[in-house]
Amino acid sequence: MAFADLGTGLRMHYEVRGERGEPFLLLGGTGSDHGLWAGHAPELARDFRVITPDPRGTGRTTRPPDPSTCTMRLMAEDAASLLDHLGMGPAHVAGLSLGAAVAMELGAARPDLVRSLHLHGAWARSDRWFVEMMEIMEYPARQGDLRQFLRLALPCILSRTFLNDEAAVAAIFRGFFDDNPAPPSREGVLGHVHADKVHDAAARLPSVKAPTLVATGENDIQVRPEYGREVADLVPGAEFLLFRGPRASHCALLEMPEEFLRVTREFIARRCG
Repeated sequence: MAFADLGTGLRMHYEVRGERGEPFLLLGGTGSDHGLWAGHAPELARDFRVITPDPRGTGRTTRPPDPSTCTMRLMAEDAASLLDHLGMGPAHVAGLSLGAAVAMELGAARPDLVRSLHLHGAWARSDRWFVEMMEIMEYPARQGDLRQFLRLALPCILSRTFLNDEAAVAAIFRGFFDDNPAPPSREGVLGHVHADKVHDAAARLPSVKAPTLVATGENDIQVRPEYGREVADLVPGAEFLLFRGPRASHCALLEMPEEFLRVTREFIARRCG
């Protein structure tokens, strides 16, 4: 267990795996802590030094009491401060959903810290449709019912194939709540949702210098593929990938881990070799 006291006023919990290769920072989605990457970090650690932090508001990292203070740009500052603290930049950076939004802001603000960007379930700006969807999911969290928040979110972010597996769904709830030593809090989840709703990096994406892969699932309900295509269009030289198949959801990288690892390694070998 490791902690870093960041210049942003945050005490951040993080884990590092692997002893060789370039650093690889993994950033998770709304309400998730470093445990999101439990299935991917050991595999990537064969070739990279893998960094998995608990972002602000989650896990053992500081949970600011005012959700309205949480933004993607501030979380990008947190990520930059962590890499500076560890002396592990430039790093490959992969993010899912909220993590992708943080990663793109990091790439725009601190190109010196980013070797490559891997943006999964990404969107450049939150339009009215996206905000309305987030507010529907946000409602039970405002009432303090985080299990119902997750229950509303799952059909938007996971495939029908996954949701038909009752044991797999039960494991998600255990991972988020029952077996989690630092389960999500109301303020933390609302902070992330606030960041989701106010996200707008469109004007800064053309300044991203790192080789960038934008990937989305063809069946993504929450962040539709056209949102990802807009990100790829705005980032100079970015590549767009559409995951296909019955598990190609918003969380395709979690439902299709072998495909994610293959695509990630091939992109780095091709663009960063």
